[in-house]
Amino acid sequence: MAQGHEGQRVVLIALDGSETADNAFNWYLKEMRQPNDYVYGIIVPEFSFSGVSVISMVGPLADVNALSAEFQNQYQVVEQLCANYTAKLRSAGVKGQVDSMSGDKPGPTICEQAGKLKASCIVMGTRGHSGLKKLILGSVSNYVLHHAGVPCSVIPLKQKAEEESQGQKK
Repeated sequence: MAQGHEGQRVVLIALDGSETADNAFNWYLKEMRQPNDYVYGIIVPEFSFSGVSVISMVGPLADVNALSAEFQNQYQVVEQLCANYTAKLRSAGVKGQVDSMSGDKPGPTICEQAGKLKASCIVMGTRGHSGLKKLILGSVSNYVLHHAGVPCSVIPLKQKAEEESQGQKK
């Protein structure tokens, strides 16, 4: 990754191709963007092999070709996301780049990259899980908020935020 230039604010945006990530990306462009920003978008893929049968994944019956093809398909999706988000930055006139990062878990990887890049802040979306679902699934945004060491803007899904604000007005 290239480093931002002296005097530039470095903004890290965590992306995954979801509606919530798109919303956070668009929120940055509309609400937070400054002329001299350098944006690093990062995607930390969590590859899933749910489309491949369990029997083809382990043991002497493992289908290496099926696993390789599934990994390659998912890798291509990630690469396309990087290209699409980079193109969006360019069309908005924002300096920056979007790359995929390998890591065991997105939260620690996002925090590590923020430190390496000397990011001024992190912008990310939240899926809005609550209660038991959040406990079981964990929360990337919660992890980042508590471990990043830089200011974080966690942007709720627009529709959910609008519903909650309308409920408070009643």
